[in-house]
Amino acid sequence: MASEDESLVDITVNFEDSPMALDKIGTSVTETHSDHLLNIEANRLSIAQSQQELQSIEEIAEQIQLLEHQLDAAHRALFQMDGRALFADEVGLGKTIEVGMVLKEMVFREAHDTFLILTPAQLATQWQKEMREKFGLDFVCNYDDEFEGFETDDRIVASIDTAKGASYAEEIYKRKWDALVIDEAHYLRNQGTNRYDFVKDIDFQYAFFATATPVQNDVTDLYNIINLIRPGLFGTEAEFERRYIPNMGNGGVRNASELNRLLRSVMIRHKRGDTSIDFTDRQVRTKTFQPSTQERELYNLVTEYVKNHYSKQSGQHLVMLMLQKEVVSSPWAVLGTVEKWLDGDGRKVSGRERQELLTVAKQARKIEQTTKQEKLLEIIRGVNKQMNTGRAIVFTQFRATQDAIIEALQIDDNEIPIHRVNGSLSSDKKDAQLRQFKDRGGVLVTTDSISEGRNIQFCNVIINYDLPWNPMSVEQRIGRIDRIGQSRDVYVYNLALEGTVEDYVLDKLYGKIDVFHQTVGGLKEILSEREQSRGQFEQEVLQQLIEAGSERQLENNFEDMAVDLKSDMESAKKAQEFNEEVFESFETGGNKA
Repeated sequence: MASEDESLVDITVNFEDSPMALDKIGTSVTETHSDHLLNIEANRLSIAQSQQELQSIEEIAEQIQLLEHQLDAAHRALFQMDGRALFADEVGLGKTIEVGMVLKEMVFREAHDTFLILTPAQLATQWQKEMREKFGLDFVCNYDDEFEGFETDDRIVASIDTAKGASYAEEIYKRKWDALVIDEAHYLRNQGTNRYDFVKDIDFQYAFFATATPVQNDVTDLYNIINLIRPGLFGTEAEFERRYIPNMGNGGVRNASELNRLLRSVMIRHKRGDTSIDFTDRQVRTKTFQPSTQERELYNLVTEYVKNHYSKQSGQHLVMLMLQKEVVSSPWAVLGTVEKWLDGDGRKVSGRERQELLTVAKQARKIEQTTKQEKLLEIIRGVNKQMNTGRAIVFTQFRATQDAIIEALQIDDNEIPIHRVNGSLSSDKKDAQLRQFKDRGGVLVTTDSISEGRNIQFCNVIINYDLPWNPMSVEQRIGRIDRIGQSRDVYVYNLALEGTVEDYVLDKLYGKIDVFHQTVGGLKEILSEREQSRGQFEQEVLQQLIEAGSERQLENNFEDMAVDLKSDMESAKKAQEFNEEVFESFETGGNKA
């Protein structure tokens, strides 16, 4: 069970400021006995005050821009809530940043260092990446090759569903963790579930849970979540319901001021409208166009190949997914993969399959310039008014496509500065490229390897040369520039070949759920919940293509997916509105008395 018998900092000091004592320090060369005692008291107060300051701020601020509400949240969690807090800011305000600040401060004080972060499966590597890039905190993830379980490493981020498996759970129970972090904590709203019972039995000293919507059904959800963080705060569930919930099922809160007081001891919630953030507008331009005859032929050949071999080799799902994505990116991306397979690198092929790949390679070599390249050049020439001092970022998923884009840009205008970032570059070389991009302007052509921790708000134009098939990946791209600190409207351009799976994803899915106008962070809980029950989103997209026997059926498949997603979003919206209603009268932010 979680224990509460230790303090977050080495000493706990309760004091009232003594300005008179502090002011008298050093005012006299000769001290009377009274002055000497006063001096000692002033020093004690000064030390106590410094113990309740965030000492790691300067180091963190070198990597990211910190906002007042984030500083407030971290400070309150550490020093007013004794290291047990529910971060419940509205979507897009940086709850991950707030948790990261808390963990960094604990490490900075060199007193606490065993951390367990549990997230939905789809968010584990993202947490690992953000902790490393924004806070310099290295975590092992359960998806890493070097992961050996929960007994050896001191900082671990893991899928909560992996962690609660019988063998891993026993390893976790054997240890006492300095801090337990739970993301998307609303998944713990129901007592008696496997997740809830698993977390309840973890032994931890401090706890930091995060969710924008702690209340999904009724205020009892709040009781269940907070009872994990601070057991007994609300008494028993029956006492909580009797004291705070009038006319069960009819909404409302009884004894709101008392509940508010208790919540302020454990929950932090800032609203978007209460912050100093100046949210900019986002302008989206989508360009769909007919592929050339040769491009269409290549697309058909690759799609037929993927359909023929996807189901037969279940272990090859990822490589088939990659090939289908490559064909709407560039023929050079396809060619690079196919030639490796023909050479026996990564995939053994023979007989009829080998002949199919030879046909694909032959068709790919026929294409010297693509329609997408032409459309990209048109966009680059036309966006000068939107480009902040002449800067635009072009995103692609593949290095072969990146090479082709850069070559086309250089041929079209050899005066324009071109910058390249991909996974082959060291962190220092990536930083150097970004500095040049900032200083010289021009176009940055990058893969998705560019980190979230790097500051590129000086650019306000993004061009999605090819589209990820997961809305969260799209959101992460846009979030590189449409984030706190961006002072200009953001322009997003999307390119897609008509009649391809990319077109269906863009039109039938992203268009229906308005992906490109979603608040950064707004899709996270919707998609993570969906993938818990349906599997990876990209695999679901590919499955629609595989199972479709005709263009009409493919269209219907994506329409059905869009309806499901729309329903998920409506449910999430209702939950958000319910939370706004529940917490409207609660003063849980830090700026109110």
